[in-house]
Amino acid sequence: MINKKYLKLLRSKHRFDNENFIYKIISKRIIDSIDLLNIDIRKVLEIGINENTTYNFINDKFKDNKIDRSDLCISKNNLDKEYNFLQIDLENINFNKNYYDLVYSNLFLHLTPNFEHCLRCINDSLKPNGFFISTIPDKDCMYQLLNSMYHADLDMYNGAYQRANPTIEIDRILKILKNLNFDAPSIYSDNISIEYSSFNKMLSDIKKMNISYSYKDKKKIFEKKEYFKKLEKFFKENYYKNNYLLDIKINIISCWKK
Repeated sequence: MINKKYLKLLRSKHRFDNENFIYKIISKRIIDSIDLLNIDIRKVLEIGINENTTYNFINDKFKDNKIDRSDLCISKNNLDKEYNFLQIDLENINFNKNYYDLVYSNLFLHLTPNFEHCLRCINDSLKPNGFFISTIPDKDCMYQLLNSMYHADLDMYNGAYQRANPTIEIDRILKILKNLNFDAPSIYSDNISIEYSSFNKMLSDIKKMNISYSYKDKKKIFEKKEYFKKLEKFFKENYYKNNYLLDIKINIISCWKK
């Protein structure tokens, strides 16, 4: 079960003080799809605020639009922007019905405890011929780092902790989309390879994403410097080739409401 209090704390951090370039790269995948749309977009919903790039693009491209941005809590960043903020509860998601022309989300929806219910609410919130697009992490996202963390766990603790929030398998997503009668459901898998000259810089970028494991069985004690030294050692032994390579594997979900 997800630790709602901890997840809310993560979502409350000032995520835009130094916008994370990993989210920005992923946002370009969403923007490329939205840019091809040939529909009148007036009302837009963003679920989970991780970057401003997509929001700024929509604001510039579609004039006289109304954008609602939703997340688990309000931060000073939410209040500083010229948009309507909606506070949501992952266990009780509810939006206006037949209201939005476009709903999008960037690496957030996999956190919901009931993915099918979430997609049903999104379907209900869209107008006929409305478009939905979302990115979620693939099960092998950042596998180099995760595998290295499990090696470090075994070395230090003689057992491995859960280090990544679970995500949704592609087959299950497609089945849900079809059951909910979405039109032309599509899932495109993409891999973003990022090369780092510094291991600490890689960890810093990931830390800024605020994607820590958020379930109630989370390890309660923060890791010490010794752990991160071992983590870098195992990463270097298994994946280092002139640089630290990190694969950000994502699945891009898109479909229409009939």
